[in-house]
Amino acid sequence: MNRSNKISIELNPFLQSTSQTPSGTPNNGKKKKSKRPYTKIQPDRSNTETVSYQKLVVPKRMHSPYWKYFGFPASDIGSILTQDRIICILCKKQFAYKSNTTNLRVHLQSRHKTELMVLEMGSSKDGSSKKRHGKNELMLLATSEGQVDVNRSNCRLKQPDVYIQGEINEQFVGENVANIQEQTPPMSVIFQDIDNSSNDVINKLVSDAITDFVITDLHLPDIVEGKGFQRLIATLRSPCEIPGKYKLEQCIIPRIYETTRSTVLNSISNSCSTFALGIEEWKCSSLNVYITISVFFQQLDKEGLCIKQLATILCNPNRTANEWCGILGSLFINWNINIDQVKTVIKAFTNNNLDAALRTQGFVLIPCLIYELQNLCTKSCFETEEVLNVLTKCRTVSAKLHHHNALTSVTFQDNVVQVFNSFLSREYPQIWTTTYHYLERFVQRKETIKSLCNTLDIGFFPHELLTDKDWSVIEDVVTTLEPLKVTVTTLSEEKIPLISLLKPLINQLTSHHLKVKPNDSNLAASLKNTFANELHWKYNNIDVQTFLHIATLLDPRFKDFPMTEGEEHLPTIKQELVKMVETEGSVPYDTKSNATEIDPDVSKKPRISGIGFLLGSVANVKSSPIVNKHNMSLEDRLNLEIAQYESERTPCLEECPLMWWSRMSSKCQNLIRLARKHFVYALSGSSSKLPLELQTLYYIKRSQINQDLVDKMLFINANTVENNCS
Repeated sequence: MNRSNKISIELNPFLQSTSQTPSGTPNNGKKKKSKRPYTKIQPDRSNTETVSYQKLVVPKRMHSPYWKYFGFPASDIGSILTQDRIICILCKKQFAYKSNTTNLRVHLQSRHKTELMVLEMGSSKDGSSKKRHGKNELMLLATSEGQVDVNRSNCRLKQPDVYIQGEINEQFVGENVANIQEQTPPMSVIFQDIDNSSNDVINKLVSDAITDFVITDLHLPDIVEGKGFQRLIATLRSPCEIPGKYKLEQCIIPRIYETTRSTVLNSISNSCSTFALGIEEWKCSSLNVYITISVFFQQLDKEGLCIKQLATILCNPNRTANEWCGILGSLFINWNINIDQVKTVIKAFTNNNLDAALRTQGFVLIPCLIYELQNLCTKSCFETEEVLNVLTKCRTVSAKLHHHNALTSVTFQDNVVQVFNSFLSREYPQIWTTTYHYLERFVQRKETIKSLCNTLDIGFFPHELLTDKDWSVIEDVVTTLEPLKVTVTTLSEEKIPLISLLKPLINQLTSHHLKVKPNDSNLAASLKNTFANELHWKYNNIDVQTFLHIATLLDPRFKDFPMTEGEEHLPTIKQELVKMVETEGSVPYDTKSNATEIDPDVSKKPRISGIGFLLGSVANVKSSPIVNKHNMSLEDRLNLEIAQYESERTPCLEECPLMWWSRMSSKCQNLIRLARKHFVYALSGSSSKLPLELQTLYYIKRSQINQDLVDKMLFINANTVENNCS
């Protein structure tokens, strides 16, 4: 009754204005059609207040299946604030409730036809009798964050004067409609019975699954507030809960971070080798510079190399070397890492103060080869004037072809020659190989592109067309950079890319692939000389040379690697082994081991690998010495271990050095300790091993994470099981 009175009072001014005939208007002739006047009735909000609501509820007495996607605003304890307004869970539309489900079905039919069809098909098959429920018993509950305006004089279950913030009240027309913007509050949806205690467990599982989705794919937390995402979750699963952005950032992600941190601490405490660090520098979309620090080590109960990311730190350009020392010291304390056990750092940064801080700690800083090749190819090739001009022309040609029907012809040509790579491949400057592949595709489609540019009416300016000289530049760049691309691919595709690969790879580049040939053009010769000189200079430090030399000799795949000219000053394995034993002591032989040890694989024929040795030579197989190990001097024992190591059959390139050494632990108990000190990851982080497309996507998403979440999200992402086990 109150509702009808309210409507009649509000419509009364309108009825009076339309029913009265204006004075002085003649009734003869055609009557002019009177226009409906706009009523400028302002809502009386003097007796209302804004109240936050956290849930959407539906009484259980409402049995209509359409209530699956609708609810009333309610408080945190489930008390309904108003039944005059209902909210659609799928699109968050708010509209008046007319005490029936007609408008519910009309809304589903106009906005969500698929959900309505599935809902009605399911309800028609359900022939079970409807259960009676109490008047105030709630059937459905939805968590939501928003605000609602309620009348101060009546805050019971049903509020006649209620305005949900951000929604247009249907009583007002005219200027009010133009001045009020629709603001639908962010929602999280959950269907559950209030008395169902198991829903807390379900909600936590769903929340963790959504958080895992956000972190694994490096989405921004804002995605949970998107209408499409909420509609997807509500369609796929009911009951389900979508945590809000605030809850995700302030509660769930920090909780998962602490859980992951405990797991990483347990792994570090179970280390059986020295530690090595990887430090990678990168820029975010706002041009702030970060460094990401990872640690590499071996575990007692696992084979292979363990890779754990420790922290992502914002780089202050004014931070001094002493301040960096303090940050690194705190980092080691927080992760229970003894600084004396850290020997090497894989360097992929340009910060001079950080470099000085690491050197004061006595670490050996080894440049990351992939990082150095990125800088070399970008600055010494793609950003030079000659190459940049041609690259700009290529980008212009591909852009204009992309917006022309000629793209179909190029795609057809790809199918003919069975080229599966996309013609318009996406470039990402932070990964130089994307630009290389871009130019490589131009060379592959040279004739097709020239034909399209000459025959189609695309509208090229004369300075935009590629000349024969430009095509020669592209071919020189692709040919010269090909071995560098193969080097990056080799490191990325290696299951465990160890530091022992660096010296053979660099030696092959500088002595063979980057050696100037008589038929090289001026550009190709210049690029080769620049690359070879820069690589030689980057790895010319005596400490770096010594570490790489010993690491290569202790890799059974390269134990016969020849010493090049000028390396006579580098120590031998025996010298390094004696130095280690004098400092740390020796390991006595196991008394259970036999006096005579014969390799069981000596009589077997070595398996022939499909891949040749890196240096193109076959190592000689030496016979294993048969010596009585008891009552031997320390020097004789060390000599015996070295002789046994050198006599072992050289494994193929596919064999893992870590697995090989685990089988040699009983023969070379001291030498294996030296080898473990040189089991260092060759990359600055695990992201460099991602396939090119995934790596590009990872870098783009990483750059968009805000400063408050970047450390925790990258930490959890990198330290999941599938991302950090080698």
